[in-house]
Formats: sequence, structure tokens, C-alpha cells
Amino acid sequence: MSVGAGATLLAALTACSSNRASRAVPSSVTRPHPGALGDPKHAPFDHVVVLMMENRSFDHLLGWLPGADGKQAGLAYPDLDGKLHPTWDLGTDYQSCNFLGPKHQWDQAATQLNGGKGDGFLFTQVAEGQTAPHDLWPIGYFTQDAVPILGGLAREYTTLDRYFASLNAGTWPNRLYLHAAATDVDITGIIFPNGTAAPGSKIQTTIWDRIKAAGLTGGYYAYGEPMTAVFDSKKYNDITHPVADFFAAAKAGTLANVSFVEPDYTEASEAAGTSNDDHPWGSIRVGEGYIQRVYDAITSSPQWAKTVLVINFDEWGGFYDHVVPPKVADDNVNPNPGPHPDYSQLGFRVPCIVVSPWSPKTIVTDGPYEHCSILRMIEWRWDLTPMSLRDKTAKNLVSTLDFSLHRAPVKLPSFTATAPVACPAA
Repeated sequence: MSVGAGATLLAALTACSSNRASRAVPSSVTRPHPGALGDPKHAPFDHVVVLMMENRSFDHLLGWLPGADGKQAGLAYPDLDGKLHPTWDLGTDYQSCNFLGPKHQWDQAATQLNGGKGDGFLFTQVAEGQTAPHDLWPIGYFTQDAVPILGGLAREYTTLDRYFASLNAGTWPNRLYLHAAATDVDITGIIFPNGTAAPGSKIQTTIWDRIKAAGLTGGYYAYGEPMTAVFDSKKYNDITHPVADFFAAAKAGTLANVSFVEPDYTEASEAAGTSNDDHPWGSIRVGEGYIQRVYDAITSSPQWAKTVLVINFDEWGGFYDHVVPPKVADDNVNPNPGPHPDYSQLGFRVPCIVVSPWSPKTIVTDGPYEHCSILRMIEWRWDLTPMSLRDKTAKNLVSTLDFSLHRAPVKLPSFTATAPVACPAA
């Protein structure tokens, strides 16, 4: 990258960041009450549900959101030759089958972070031995019309614009942080048909152990290739169920105290482009339909009045975001041979929306929040011991709730999800 190109981009990003303090939040929103969190024994929720989608950044999906610190048109990012490329509207290309899937494992993520400049999203969008980007997909974005469900939830409930991936790394290490506030696996691996994982995790303590020891209930729901299978101990097999069981439990009012419900991120579905998890090359309109289905299941459940639903993404998937992620306190030690990522380094921002009767219609601008903020909320509510320094010190997601409220579910815009269609064979 040339010095001139870097200076131009830095000036653009600095200007964007400088607008944050003065940006206007719509006057119609209800702000959460500041101050102490109160006595968790008196908290009105008994159920936490987490839906974690895949591989999209905040600016990429929600950069248009009024009142949020989002940036879409008007930015430019350099390639390895120093040429600047403007961010661009993906329009109705919801699936983008012809593009190269953006890279985002931890070494590529470090390249994108680029020593704290946060401008390297095109540096990794190259074929081996090339410097010109294969395509400009990583700096493309979707506007409001493309995401009526995610966008509707973001406008009507509590959206965090300082929510980051737990690690500047890929899917598996980030999802392990959601379960255990730690990882001993640095890259996304493979779960074989016999249920074994490579690489496997030897972590022995997760939020599911804390829940069980406290006499609480937990449920993990997946289409297949569940993250619970990544743990070599296999001791979470008894809480792992098909996704259909989640929807049945929501309808019957028998959801566990803590439930993680997954989209279809199985390898075959993602490779074909038929997944409903928003992972490239799955259509985001199919993902919209799945988010809608989970939202409808929770808001029509007999347990709605006692439930907090968190909708987020595991990591940014190599798509641009103009906010450089900060570092946080972390004591994770990976016993396996290195090199390893910097475990104190958060990844780029991802969408996170908190849906509940106590979720104001607002944009939360403080932070940083990350996946361990969900663990901190669960631990706070039921007086559970943190598993690491990370979840012990994470900003508690419960601080976004306002217990003086008791909102009825919001009716989302009319939307009919498209059926999954496989990408044409190369």
C-alpha cells in the first residue's frame, strides 16, 4: 500500500470516527436507565435464548441504520498495489455466488487489522501469487431494503453499535468463546460424520457445566455438526438436540433457562449455498427467513414474558467495518504449539440485537460488548462463577435492559423468505 493511499483512507476513517460523539439518536427512542444493575434475584427474566448467525459485519448489513455509527457509501479501501476502491451497494445480489468467499481465519484477520489501521479487507481477497483483488465483495454492503427482518428488529429493539466478535479470528474460536470464554482451537476445523472434530477442544469447563451445577436447565439445538461436538469430552451430548426440538419447546413453553439455537451452518449447505445462516454463499434472504422464524417462535411462546433473545453473528467473515476493534483483558492460554492469535484482540464489529419485553427501541453506543457479554449476563442472573478473566470482566449485556418496561412483541414487516437455491456448479 502506498503512503498516499494509506493517508487518504486514514483521513476518511478518522472523519467517520469523529462524527460518533455528535451523531443524533432518533428522538422517538426510549433510552435505558443508567446506573447499577440491581439485584439479579429480582430480575424478571428466567430464559436466555441466543441465535448466532454467520460471517457478516455491522457496516456490511446495518451500516445504514439511523442513529448508529455505521458507514457505507463514501469509504474507500486500498488493495495490495495501493489502489483505492470505493465501498459499493450489493443491491439485490443476495447470494453472490460468483465471488470469492472472503477469508477470515486469524492470520488473515491480522492482515485485515493491518497493525491497527483496519484497512486490509482487500489484502486477503487475492488469488495466490496475485496482488490485485479477485473481486471487491469484502467492501460491498446491503441497504435497508435487503434486510427487512434484521433491519426491522434493529430499528424496533435494542441494537448495539459497539458489539465485536470475541476474537479477531474465525467461526470455531469465536463460538468456543461463547461456550467457554476461552479457546484452545485457533481455526475452524471439520466435524466428521462419526461426531469427532479436528481439531478438537480439550476445554473442560463451559457455561453448560455452570448451568448444570446450579440446578438450571440448558439446551443446545443444531441442524448438524454442533459446536458441542468440538469438545473432546463429549459431555454435552445430552443437551444437544435437533433444531426442530427448539421450536417445539418454544411453542409448548418448555424452553430451558439457557438455549443456544443454531442456523444451518453444516459444511455441505454452506458449500452449496443453501444454508440459512448468512454465511457466503447462502442467500441473506434465506437467512432473513430463519431469523424471522426464531423471532416468531419466541414472541408467540408462553415464555415470551420471561425471555431475553439475543441475535448476533459469530464474526465479520472478512467483510469491512470502519471501526477498529479494541483489546480487552484476557488470560487464555492455548497449550497447543503456536503461533497463536492475540486472544486479547477483539474481532471486527458484528450485528447484535437484544429482543425482550425490557429492550428499549434504541441504539446502545457504549461498549465494548462481545460474545462473553452474554455469558456475563447469564452468570449475573443466576450467580454463576465466571470461567475466565474474559467473561469476568466483559461488559454485562443486562445493562442494555430496562426493567421498568414491559413491551409487547413488535410486529415485523410482511416478508416471505425465498427458498434456498444452490449456487451453480463452477
